[in-house]
Amino acid sequence: MTHPTGLRAAKKLDTWRALRAAAIELVAARGFDDVSVEEIAAAARVSKSTLFNYFPSKEALLLDPDPEDPDRWRALAAARPHDEPLWVSVREIVVGAVCDDESKLLTRKAMIEQCQAPLEPALAASEPFRRFLGECVTRRLPDEPMLAALVVNSTFAVAHTAYRAWRPDDGAARFEELLRRGFDTLGAGLMSVADAR
Repeated sequence: MTHPTGLRAAKKLDTWRALRAAAIELVAARGFDDVSVEEIAAAARVSKSTLFNYFPSKEALLLDPDPEDPDRWRALAAARPHDEPLWVSVREIVVGAVCDDESKLLTRKAMIEQCQAPLEPALAASEPFRRFLGECVTRRLPDEPMLAALVVNSTFAVAHTAYRAWRPDDGAARFEELLRRGFDTLGAGLMSVADAR
């Protein structure tokens, strides 16, 4: 007997989330370096090979975007008014995408600081959102590929700068404040060119 596609997708999402939850719980309790993928798989009640069907590495367990994130990103983008200045739209999409889940934000920051994770896995994990944002900006600036790239790259510079300046003990609201301040500071100059087009 075959399962309906919707049920199969729901079961896959449940497994993905069980693995993510197990990884977060174990890493929060013992630290990134002291938790093995075998332990994470066992805590999620799946095999190690099943874990690797969902995540290519231990870092990915904590850093990869949720499978439903692209739908959330599209909803955030669709909610922005068409006549809104581009930089304001980008800021609100990024703030909505990054600040929606305080526990995920705190766990990622702690994991990166605990294990001094190399930048490459974090950058790879943000690539789907970078592509999504690039498509949004390109739709607004179809004849300005260099300016569109500058907007996206500047967006990530703001986000990374705010993230590095933020201390988790200050809470997620402080991170959002830093993020907004970075966008507003940069937007006061650079984006006057984009918004005039």
